[in-house]
Amino acid sequence: MGEVSHVWKIVVTACVLFAEMSTVLSFQSSLVNDSTPDGLVKSNRQARDQSFINIDLQSPLNKGKLKEIRNIISNGSDGEDSPNNVECRDFHNMNITDICSFVNQTADCDIDEGFIRYTSFVYCDFAEHLLPLGLVIVFIWWVFLFIGLAVTADDFFCPALTVISKTLGLSHNIAGVTFLAFGNGAPDIFSSIAAIGNASNGDAGLALGALLGAGVFVTTVVAGVIAIVRPFDAMQRPFLRDVIFYLAAVFWTFYILWKKEITKYESIGFILFYVFYVVVVVAGRYIYQKQRGLPTPPVTVITNQTISAIHNQEIIISDPNEEDSQSIDPNLSSVNTLLEDERRPLLNTEACKLTNYVQDTVSIEQEYIHPLIIFVHSLNPIDHDKWVKAGCFGRFYEIFKCPVVFILKLTIPVVDYEDEIKHNWSRYVNSLHCTVGPLFAIFATNLGWKTIGNVYPVWALVLPVGVILSLAVFLTSNNNQYPRYHAVFAYLGFLVSVIWIYCIANEVVNILQMFGIVFNISNAILGLTFLAWGNSIGDLIADTAMAKQGYPRMGISACFGGPLFNLLLGIGIPFTIGTFKNGGSYSLNVTLEEIVLAGFLAFSLVSSLLIVPLSGFRMTRAWGIYLMVLYVVFLLVALLTETGVIHGNL
Repeated sequence: MGEVSHVWKIVVTACVLFAEMSTVLSFQSSLVNDSTPDGLVKSNRQARDQSFINIDLQSPLNKGKLKEIRNIISNGSDGEDSPNNVECRDFHNMNITDICSFVNQTADCDIDEGFIRYTSFVYCDFAEHLLPLGLVIVFIWWVFLFIGLAVTADDFFCPALTVISKTLGLSHNIAGVTFLAFGNGAPDIFSSIAAIGNASNGDAGLALGALLGAGVFVTTVVAGVIAIVRPFDAMQRPFLRDVIFYLAAVFWTFYILWKKEITKYESIGFILFYVFYVVVVVAGRYIYQKQRGLPTPPVTVITNQTISAIHNQEIIISDPNEEDSQSIDPNLSSVNTLLEDERRPLLNTEACKLTNYVQDTVSIEQEYIHPLIIFVHSLNPIDHDKWVKAGCFGRFYEIFKCPVVFILKLTIPVVDYEDEIKHNWSRYVNSLHCTVGPLFAIFATNLGWKTIGNVYPVWALVLPVGVILSLAVFLTSNNNQYPRYHAVFAYLGFLVSVIWIYCIANEVVNILQMFGIVFNISNAILGLTFLAWGNSIGDLIADTAMAKQGYPRMGISACFGGPLFNLLLGIGIPFTIGTFKNGGSYSLNVTLEEIVLAGFLAFSLVSSLLIVPLSGFRMTRAWGIYLMVLYVVFLLVALLTETGVIHGNL
């Protein structure tokens, strides 16, 4: 709080220009209206500049900025005609007292996507001395949105993808590296789409900073922590394959940054490159199993927060000898033994099965729960089991995320196959979803108030259709058994989840851009720190937990496969959209920070590609410590580059 106040006082002390310039411009306008000669107007302008501008007028940059400020004020308050080369953060370099007017009149301060203008919120809705309070409120809101992003992806989006992959008849291998991979990488990809969509003048630093910064964090900090917690022997083929593919993707990204432009064919190429990776993974696993005379096992998916081991299918242990005995907890048997024990019933007799079935059936028939109680329970945002087991911090977390969980449950249907009896079916709630879900979708995408034929609003069409569908579902189903068409709700849940994730990602990106404007921090630094850390903290927690439980290979597999997926599709999808909007190409405003990012990521991958094979594919603690030190050096170099200590021309 003290640092925020100190920064703000420095800015306010320097800002003494804007109000005076507005007054003089009004006086100038009256002179022009009275047919005052041009010479007098010119003289007044020069006197105004010399009197109220306390900056170096001999600087070409300041001369240009001053001219743009004049144009912004003279063009009015809508900001639509303000020059494109005036950035919202330029008030830091000018002596402006009325920052609120500057923000409202500058086109670069507007948001292309989203619902709240956070820059106007902190500068116009709070007095000068209350700016730190506004920043704290926005920061808490940002944390809340990040939690909502994770909850939407993990509890609503991923289950929908699981059901869709099963209804489409996809094999476990294909589903693992496509649908489920997309589910775990959804926050990163949609954050990238939002950042590219909101980028101005080709400044994609926030998106690229997040993708590359998360890659550096995961491949150094997360991988290093796994190696430190539990040293192990890596599986050679999958490690080499993922690192080489990732390294190729990073070099391709570096080439795009170097030439400062990406074409639609190159952006599509990033997507096709991941398709090629999927083919190599699936075909390689198939050939490997055939050579050993073993059936191809399905992919094991680890869905804990944002992590999944689906990107590396070789983590599936097909025989007890494949897993390094030194990396398994002595109290645990081999993976196959554990799986067989989990699948084996305690009493494997037909009589026992019949008895259990009768008992379950009788208990279900005898226990009657009122439908309204089921309705309320289905919308309850607090998980009762987690609440009972949680401590003070866990309960505070459950309360904190209550509002977003309640709204998500109200708008997104979830088909859960883990619930073997009802698949999470709730007659009243699912009927309500048919109306609420589509209505939210059209309003969140700004289509609700648009009219059909300039007469009929879209919401007036969607509402009766939704009500009819809700009545149809309610009349053709019952409370105790899910209907045959229940799987269709997974597709509705997928659609609404995508819209939710995209909307939340837009708000997260807009808040980060606001912080960048307030503190005059580049988008690249914001991307490689706050956005990258926020998207990667789940990977750190989940992978470390897997390593402590004796399965470090599962964690290390996601350290390279996950960021590879995010980089290829996080660049491919948003830039494909952007290039088609811009006529086939997208010009990039590249800074030295992005070059440092790509360079350090490539260096970390190359060093791992050399050190690990030379160590006999042993992930040692020394290697883990080296990766941690490398990340610290990376942060220092990035911050020195941001502050101008390290500089260069691109």
